[in-house]
Parts: sequence; C-alpha cells; structure tokens
Amino acid sequence: MILLFLVILWLVFGIMAAYSLLYRQYRDHQILGITLSGIHAQHSGIKKTVSSFTRTCYAVLLLSAGCCFLLLIPLIRNYAEFAMLLLIIMNLLANWLVIGYYQKKLRHIKEENNWTYSRDNTITVDLNVAREKGKSSISSVWVWLFLLLSFVPAAVLLFHSETQQIYPIGLSLIGPFCQLFSVFLYYRIRNQRSRILNGETEDNLLLTRQEERINSISATLSALVMLVFWFLFNLSMVHAQNGLLIIAPMIFLIVALLGIARWQQNKTRNLEETLLDGQPGEEKIQERQSTWKWGCYYDPNDPRVFVPKRIAGMGWTVNIGRPAGKLFYFGILLLVFFILGFVAYGGMKDYQIIVQEHEMRIDAAMYDMTVERDQVASLSVTDQLPNGTRTNGYGGANKSFGHFSLNGYGKCMLYVYNNVDQYIVVQLKEKDPGYVIINGKTIEETEALYQEISRWLSE
Repeated sequence: MILLFLVILWLVFGIMAAYSLLYRQYRDHQILGITLSGIHAQHSGIKKTVSSFTRTCYAVLLLSAGCCFLLLIPLIRNYAEFAMLLLIIMNLLANWLVIGYYQKKLRHIKEENNWTYSRDNTITVDLNVAREKGKSSISSVWVWLFLLLSFVPAAVLLFHSETQQIYPIGLSLIGPFCQLFSVFLYYRIRNQRSRILNGETEDNLLLTRQEERINSISATLSALVMLVFWFLFNLSMVHAQNGLLIIAPMIFLIVALLGIARWQQNKTRNLEETLLDGQPGEEKIQERQSTWKWGCYYDPNDPRVFVPKRIAGMGWTVNIGRPAGKLFYFGILLLVFFILGFVAYGGMKDYQIIVQEHEMRIDAAMYDMTVERDQVASLSVTDQLPNGTRTNGYGGANKSFGHFSLNGYGKCMLYVYNNVDQYIVVQLKEKDPGYVIINGKTIEETEALYQEISRWLSE
C-alpha cells in the first residue's frame, strides 16, 4: 500500500511540475501570465528569469519527491493517508508561490525598462467573423457518441449481478458524469471568443476558422481519451488483482491530456506566428486591467461562470465575481476540507469493540455497527484475507473499515489493521453483510478479543 501511495504522489508531483513549466512558454504575448512583446520576451533579463523559474520548478519536484520517503517512517506510516494529502497540498502551494514570485520578477523587469502597452478593457468584435462561429469545428456528434458509449460499463453490470458485489453500479455512473463534463467543455472551447488581428475580415476569418478547428479537435480528442480511460479503469477494477495496475489508466489519462494540451498550444502558436508574420507595421499589444483574485478570474460584469485561464490553452477557471462562481468555488473548498477532515479522522481514530450483554458494538469513524448475539452464525480466525474491493468505506495504509466485497465472502464489514496478519471472522445469518471481520492492533490483542467474543457467544 505504501508503494502505491508513493507512485500516486510522484505522479501528482510530476503533473504539477509539467503544468507549471507550461507557463514559461511565450504564448498570446505572455510569459507566466505577464504581458510582453515578442522583442521584450527575448530580453536577457527575461530569459534568465525563465531559466531560474525552470530550475526552481525542478527543485520543487525533487524536494517533494524526496519528502515522500517520510511515509516509510513507522510513526508517519500510521497516518499515511493524511500525510499524503498534506504533501500534495504543500506541493500545490509551493508551485503556486514559485509562479507568483517569478511573476513579480517579470513585472519588476518591465518597470525597470519602462515597457508599457496600451490598456483596453473593450473586446473588439468583427460581426462578419461572429456569424461564422461554429462552422469550422469538428462535429459535436462525436462527443455525444462518446457520452453514450460511457454507459457501456453500467449496462454490463446490469446483466452481471455477481460483478456488482465487487464493483457497485453507482460507481459505474461516474464515467458518464465526467463524459458529460467533456461535452460541456467541447462547447465552451469551441465557442470561446476570437481575437481580432486587424480590420481585415479575411484575416480574422482565417484566424477564427483555424483556431476553432484546433480547439474543437483538442476537445474531441480529450473526450475520446476520457472514454478510453474509463474503459481501462473499469477493466482494471473488475479484473486486476494488483492495486498498482489501477494506476495505469490514470497515467494514460494524464499523459494523453498533457500531450493534447501541448499539441493545441504548439498548433495555435504556429498559427499565430504565421499570421503575425504577414501583418504590416509595429506589433500591437493590448494589456487588459487585472481581473484576477486568489488565482481565480474576478469580473462581476462578465456573465460567464467558467472562463479560460490567464494563459490561453491552459484550461478553465471559475469567475468568482458571479454568484454562481462563488458558490462553485467555495463549494469545492468545502469539499476539499471535508475530505481532509474525513481522512484525518478516519486515519487517527482507533476502533473500539465493546462486548456487552446481548450485543457487540463496534465504534468506527462514520461506520459504527452493532451485532446482536442471535445474529451470529459462526466464529473463526484466519491469517489471510482474500482479494476484494472497497464499496463504501475507508481503505488506507494502516487500517481498512466500512463496506467491502471479498472473494469467497461476498459483502462484508471490515474493521481491521492492515499490518496485523490475523483476523476474526464473524459470520452472520443474514447476507447483507454476510461477515464482520475485525482484529486488534497486535496479534496478542486479536487473540484476547477472540477469546472475549467466544465467551460472549457461549453465554
């Protein structure tokens, strides 16, 4: 389990490093979100700052990867899930601080050299171009087809009820939900505002058509990658006996999406360079007033809830200047804090198994249970549990509790410490759940608990 956590952490840190390094690319007259002309972007001070930013990103990646080995310390290993989330949050914070620090350095260089550009909050619209929107993109039929195909795993589960014991049908609906978001993203990307090169409609039409084509291909490929990931994930959940194999679809998803984003950036940048090379006169740059707070877009006058990030092609963010944007933003924050609290509570709270006169009460985080004496069919001890799947519960490095489905047992309630190779199996007369499996923190505690339960049943 610890090895699985290490792989996940290294994967997350690698993604964050790759994501941060994409900001150093000169695109749409920006480096790290700071507006610069093409000539100014070649300034020695700018190049040195970008090189320093690159080295710092790699340093954060190596430092974060090294901190992962703290999970091997026995004391920290007991709270591995909570430590894992803290490391991810610290890595996110470090990358955010690094980007912010080098943005300030770039602004300082601009001020030192007195590089100023015209400021304009007005968005120019070419009505002839606006009428052509949506005519050059890949057909939306594909993303809707991918959405329909994403229901295939759920349909398979409907006809194979035995598979639902290890993979509940509710979980199979996560894929269609994510695919629906891909459909939404397709329309948002396809219909995003077009920039105006000059007063020539033909030039603006060429830019709009080509960018629309590139963006719609990128969105369609992303939807296809999401569908392939979903099929691979379902196959690994049902057939894989090694938890590390479940990571493979996630690696495929992340690498593929990063590759598509990079392709989109390169195609758009090449298109802009080709068109700008043919533009007469001095390079015209408009620097809009800052509309960003806490890393999110803030403009109460903009009706959009989801907007492109500060650097084009880097995804989408929420407009917290709108009521719906605030609700979405703070809802996500509450969800994150809830997950952190649940992981911390579940990882730190020990089980309390209390044997009383007519019942055995198990106190666990959010998964309390009471077993009546007349519900018990048999009692046994085993030193090994078969493979299975967590259907609704907590599965960490140190302990596992909640609803599980194990091969040969079916639906079970687990309250076990993973590093203790001895388990008390309480078979119930009913089938949902059919077993309650428990143990203590040590083999000695487990044996003592077994004796106590045996005496309770014999009374």
